[in-house]
Amino acid sequence: MGHVSRHRRRCVASRTEPQRSLKQSRLTMVDLRGGAARATSPRVLYWRETTDAQPFETGIQRVTRQLADGLVRRGVDLVPVGWDAGRRLLRLPKPLQGELAADWLLLPEIPMSLLSEGLDPIQLARAYGLRSAAIVHDLIPVRLSHLYDVDAQALYRRYFRMFANTDLVFATTDLVAGHLRTHLRTEGLTVPPIVVVPLPGQFAHTPRVQEPPVTRRPSDPLQLLTVATWEPRKNLPRLLRGVRLAQDRSGLQIHLTLVGRRDGYPEHDAEIEAFLTTIPGATARDRADDRELAELYEASHASVYPSCDEGFGMPVLESLWLGRPCVCHAGSAMAEVAPGGGTMMIDMADDAAIADALMRLVTKPSLLDRLTVEALARPLRTWAEYTADVASRLQLASGLV
Repeated sequence: MGHVSRHRRRCVASRTEPQRSLKQSRLTMVDLRGGAARATSPRVLYWRETTDAQPFETGIQRVTRQLADGLVRRGVDLVPVGWDAGRRLLRLPKPLQGELAADWLLLPEIPMSLLSEGLDPIQLARAYGLRSAAIVHDLIPVRLSHLYDVDAQALYRRYFRMFANTDLVFATTDLVAGHLRTHLRTEGLTVPPIVVVPLPGQFAHTPRVQEPPVTRRPSDPLQLLTVATWEPRKNLPRLLRGVRLAQDRSGLQIHLTLVGRRDGYPEHDAEIEAFLTTIPGATARDRADDRELAELYEASHASVYPSCDEGFGMPVLESLWLGRPCVCHAGSAMAEVAPGGGTMMIDMADDAAIADALMRLVTKPSLLDRLTVEALARPLRTWAEYTADVASRLQLASGLV
């Protein structure tokens, strides 16, 4: 791509009309056109509306927060923005209200407020004279659309259509990049430039665990940790069946701690709750902050991530960062993320396969020890490295390197 300045235009309402659909929406425009050329770094308007409003942290929220922090640390001129529905314009920090020079609108999260009003954030960026970049985390809402109600399906269709006009797309895995290309081609839409920038394994700001835990004695219960929301695709009922089957077959104690919030599926929630009452040593809690979660990993011998369909699978690598091996699915994005040591990859769609893996861990201390050593030794990317990759791609696309 050429230099950003060749693509800028003034979009003050009294001078230049935005695209028709934006004009019909009666948007109020402020001048975001870039000013004097910046030699080393573009100014980035950074969409983080949903993340700031949510008390919990999903994978998308963790990426949004950590990437923002990392870009600021690298000296990127980052301006957090959202949508002001009342005034019909981008919501900017108060000291920056009015005229603002900028180059990019970066969307690390799903811009729900715009999509719910039927607006295209990429079209909006162009009306403001900005280039656009976005992170695509997965295409689960269109690939597993039966899990979503009609309104949500329509919103996500609008969301994924926006990528056709995005100047630069960051995909979390090759799998997700392929899913997006296939979806856009199926819809008869343009495939934008897509680069794969894998997420890191670093757990928040927690230092990496360097020392192995105390060796588990054969008489001790096997302590397992699962971090996952109670969505159907996270596969929690099958995991619980596998735990119960492993307990019955081995006659040994396997204690599972489940951390994750319910996600609006009452019948599914009731099924999980019923299983929990039948499994000795199984407990559940809605959420834990980063400190509490690190302590839960420390108290565990290993983690289990049962999801069969992911765009990345951050809990797999975060477990390794905290020195605990992870049992996970051998397919989906985990097939890219998990290989490299410290993981036991199995068919998470098979109750018996789950039970067999857990029985091996509980009956073979040497296996758990080996996986733990691998987890501690395995190279893992940091948030600083991930941020550097994103920043360098933006600089390259801006013509600043």
